Amino acid sequence: MFDKEFKPDPKPEPRKKKAKKRINPISDKERSRKKQYKPIRDRFLLDHPICQACNFKHSDQVHHKKGRTGRLLIAVEYFLACCDTCHRFIEDNPATALKMGWSLKRIGK
Repeated sequence: MFDKEFKPDPKPEPRKKKAKKRINPISDKERSRKKQYKPIRDRFLLDHPICQACNFKHSDQVHHKKGRTGRLLIAVEYFLACCDTCHRFIEDNPATALKMGWSLKRIGK
C-alpha cells in the first residue's frame, strides 16, 4: 500500500497567523452613556460641595443610591454627594447605608 521509501516530513507546514484583534476596553454604548453622565455629575457636585453623609468634608464623588443601570445612571434624584471616606463606608456597609437612607433597595420600592 505505501511505498517503502515514504518518509513524512517531521515539520508541519507553516500556517499563516491571524492578526489579533484588540478588544475595546469600553463599548461604544457605555462610552456614550459616560459622555452623557459626566456633565450631570459635575453639575451635581458643584451644587452640593459638602458631603451629604457626614456634612463635614468636601464632596468629590457621587454615590448612586439605587444603582447605575439604565436610566439610573443619570437620575439625579438618586444621587448622593460624598467624600471618599463616606462613599467607602456606604459601599462596605450596605445594611447601615440602607438604614441611614444613603442607599435604597434596588428591587421593588
